[in-house]
This record gives sequence, structure tokens and C-alpha cells, in this order.
Amino acid sequence: MKYRRKHNDKSGDDFTAKDVTIVMPVYKEDPIVFEESVASASQQGSQVYVLGDDCDEPYKSIAEKHGCAFIRVSPHRGKRGILSYSMKIVKTPLVMFLDSDTVLDHGAVEDMIKYLEEDVGGVGTNISIFRNGHPVSYTSEFVERVREVIFKSMSRKSSVMVLDGRCALYRTNLVMPFLTSREFQDNTVMGKKSVLGDDRQLTSYIIRSGYRAVKDYDVYARTYQYSSFKKFFKQQIRWGRVGWTYFFKDIASGSARKAGPLYTFNLIYMYLLPIFTAVIGIMTLIYVLPHIHILFYGVIPSMRADPYLIHRIVRDHRVPLLFVARSFVDFLTSASAVIFGVSISTTMKGEKAKVFAYGSIGLLMMFVSTIYALFTFYKQDRWLTR
Repeated sequence: MKYRRKHNDKSGDDFTAKDVTIVMPVYKEDPIVFEESVASASQQGSQVYVLGDDCDEPYKSIAEKHGCAFIRVSPHRGKRGILSYSMKIVKTPLVMFLDSDTVLDHGAVEDMIKYLEEDVGGVGTNISIFRNGHPVSYTSEFVERVREVIFKSMSRKSSVMVLDGRCALYRTNLVMPFLTSREFQDNTVMGKKSVLGDDRQLTSYIIRSGYRAVKDYDVYARTYQYSSFKKFFKQQIRWGRVGWTYFFKDIASGSARKAGPLYTFNLIYMYLLPIFTAVIGIMTLIYVLPHIHILFYGVIPSMRADPYLIHRIVRDHRVPLLFVARSFVDFLTSASAVIFGVSISTTMKGEKAKVFAYGSIGLLMMFVSTIYALFTFYKQDRWLTR
């Protein structure tokens, strides 16, 4: 809630949009969506390279129509391979990676450059979902707004946990050695090659190198969401597996410590909260189920409750200290939920009721997918949603 936009007109290095090369990998993208993305990139005042991953038309014609250079890269390499290949053609001090289904605000590059202070190695954008009327688009929008509230606070003094791969700006000389390394190109998890998490791995590298990774929340990168809850759930599993992988890596490698206490707190909180919730839920069931017949006492005459148990429950609720303590905890829980809800609400634009309603479904799916991803995080050989 204390987030403030960057007011200085220039960064310490006085970069301009001409110092940025926009790299856009494309593979099996909807041509209509792709053209929206290319058109927005071409208006930034930067050189734009569209790299076709073993494909050309209709992307080549669309890119050239908007004044962008097109290069076909063969054989098929996947996103990691394309990002690595792009380092051969980028000659500017800054590089932006933009997905082929993501539309940039006008003047986005110029605004993001303002955040490149001396200790900043990468800048991300605010992500917004195009609402097409399908419930999934509202669910995804809610997820992004939750992330926005958390990451805004981290961007003030610390680093965010990930610069979203859909759109991010980097210092070329910082990321070039890593993007061309075998560590990035042949990333493995438990001995298996992983095609996931290129953005999380790159963010972790920036932090490990002593730089901060921040987001410009005044710039929006608008993207399209999947058209089914099944694909949304698979996306959350994919993100969860990547998240758990780098949760362990960031703790073990010291990246969390280098990023500061706020980063460490949020890293632990975001990933362990679902575990704590699951454990508390299981413990509650273990305690409640043997005594569930109390709920039916007097309703179903054939069922009899344990008189000692009822006496104990009544007695405990009469203890002032327990009652006050429980009431205080309940108050804090409710107050924090309200504050967080209001914070999320301030980030939304229109149809807030729908976003909250479908967002509750998204939270439940995220909870289940996070737990599932923890026990299957080593399965990173498939994209799942494509």
C-alpha cells in the first residue's frame, strides 16, 4: 500500500529505448495474438528481433509488416535455446525478453529503464490478464493481483522472487554469460533435463550475482490465459514444481540470504503456508471426527454424547484467559484478511466481484497444486499446458 512509482526521468546510466533490444521467441502462436504483441513491441522505440523456433510463416510476414527483424532458428530449440541463441545478435547494453502472446503498454521500455539503478540487474512488469468472459481469465487475474500486492513490497528494498518470463528487461553483460552457459541450456533437476523455470533460474542468478531484481508496477504486460480450468490447474502445477525447486536451491545456495530478510521471509512463507494449512487441517480432522456425534446430540435420539467431553468443552470455554486469547487470535486473523483483501481490491480494475468470486476457486486450486507439486517437483520434463 506504500508503493510509489519511480519519479526520476533517467536512471543512473541514462539509458534510452534505443539501448534496448527486444527479443521475441515464437512457436505455434495464434497469428492474431502474435500480431498484437509485435505491434506493441514495434512502438517502443527499440530494435525488435522475432526469433522463429524452427518456423517462419505467417510470423515472418507479420513481423516485417511492423518493421521488426525476423530470424528463423533451426532446428527446434525450445525457449531456453532461443534465449541463449539471442545473445549472438544482441549488441545493446540492455535486452528485453517478450513472449509472443504478451502485449506491452505504450512507452513501457522507457518507464522500465528508470528502475535500472546501479544495484538493479533486471526489471519486470505488472502482469494483467485479458478478460474474455471465461471464468479462468478472472481466476488468473486474481492470482496476478495477489502476487502484485506481495511483490510490490519486495520491490521497494529487496528483490522479487521471479521476473516473469512473459516480459522482463536485463543488463546484457550481466545475463549473457549465464544464458550461453551449459548450466542454463542444459538445466537439470535430479538428473533429468528440465525445460521449465527459465525466468526463475535467471532471477536467481541475478540475485546470486549481487544485483536486485525489481518490478515496475506502473507498466502492464497484458497476456492471454488458458480457456479451461484443467489447463489452469496444470499451469499451477508447473509453476509449483519450479517454485519448490528454486525454494530449495535459493536456501541452499545462499541466494535468499543475499536478497535480504524480506525476500527470505516471503520465500519461506509462500511455500510453507500451504503445508502448515494442510497439517492443521489434518490435525483438526483427527481431533473432531471422533467427537462428531456431539453435533447430532439431541437431534438423533439414538446417538449419545460423552457427558465428560461435553463438560470439558463447557469448562474450557469458561476459562477467561483461553477465551480472551482465542478471541484476540480470531480478531487478528479477520483483520489481516480484510487488510489483504482491501490491498488486492485496490489493484483491480473493474468487475471486482467476479475476480474475487472466481479467485476463491483459484486459491483452492493453487493450494492443491502446491501440495501436489511438492511431491512431484522432479517431474519437469514436460510443459504440461502445451
